[in-house]
Amino acid sequence: MFAQAWKQASPYGELTVVLSDEGVCEISLPGDDQPDVRTAGADRRVARQLDDWFAGRRHIFDLTVDLGEITGFRRHVLETLAREVPWGEVVSYGELAALAGRPRAARAVGSAMRNNPIPFVIPCHRVVAAGHKIGGYGGGRNAVALKRELLAREGVSTLR
Repeated sequence: MFAQAWKQASPYGELTVVLSDEGVCEISLPGDDQPDVRTAGADRRVARQLDDWFAGRRHIFDLTVDLGEITGFRRHVLETLAREVPWGEVVSYGELAALAGRPRAARAVGSAMRNNPIPFVIPCHRVVAAGHKIGGYGGGRNAVALKRELLAREGVSTLR
């Protein structure tokens, strides 16, 4: 159950942001399934940080996240990504698996990225395929274009 949820405009379309009593627990990208939002009013601090991030005035979020039911390796991978891969850098699925202590778990990393409930805050767009190929991304029909745009705004443009 969520404590607060709202629709928020972004340069990429309307997002749905969901907070639990513990913190940010979901950001739904345009084109993804959107949760039913029945409460009104954005958390100003969260909304402002997202707006600042989209405007390029913020490179690091200072938010509490709630990974809820996510456990085990998937949670460890998301936490490792948030901690180890800063603005303007990319890492391959295999490299992130190694950073998380399981160098042969690139496919499991891919699954964790595909199911990341908090994009942008946990920057799964910074994870690319082997050989610095763009790889996939959530966000519906134009997902790869969205990933390219997110990376380009961070100064990463050499991906194939």
